[in-house]
Amino acid sequence: MKLSNIQMLILRLAIAGLFLSIGIEKYHEGWLTTSEHLAGSLNKYHQNASDVQLTYLDQVALPYVGVWSKLILVGELLLGVSLLLGMLVRCAAALGIFMVLNFHAANGNLFTLSFFGSPWAALLIAGLVVLFLSRAGRWAGIDALLATWNNKSIFW
Repeated sequence: MKLSNIQMLILRLAIAGLFLSIGIEKYHEGWLTTSEHLAGSLNKYHQNASDVQLTYLDQVALPYVGVWSKLILVGELLLGVSLLLGMLVRCAAALGIFMVLNFHAANGNLFTLSFFGSPWAALLIAGLVVLFLSRAGRWAGIDALLATWNNKSIFW
């Protein structure tokens, strides 16, 4: 079954709304000015962490919590805007997959079967992969205009 353009648009806008709402909520919580929200979550994950998750938290997440806090907020907002406008959708979808995998690496779900038991993790990654592969911004998006300039680009 081939997905229609309208189905791709609906999926793109739904995921855009999700990332925008999460990003706006983090903005109002002050993630640009303080990293205490992220640090609190990471420290909770650290209490029960083992093996690969513990290494990830100790080597990647916790030492750079101030940088990650800002990058997460800006990434979620840019991803949402990009999907909403249909601009650089392939890049945005790849960024979204990276962000979801990083989140689940931090909370430990990525390294267990519970990653697939979470409706958000598996479904969100599947939706982002579909957007990436289908070049979803080429219908009702800025990517359609960019494709007239260079139809073979891997970015749109």
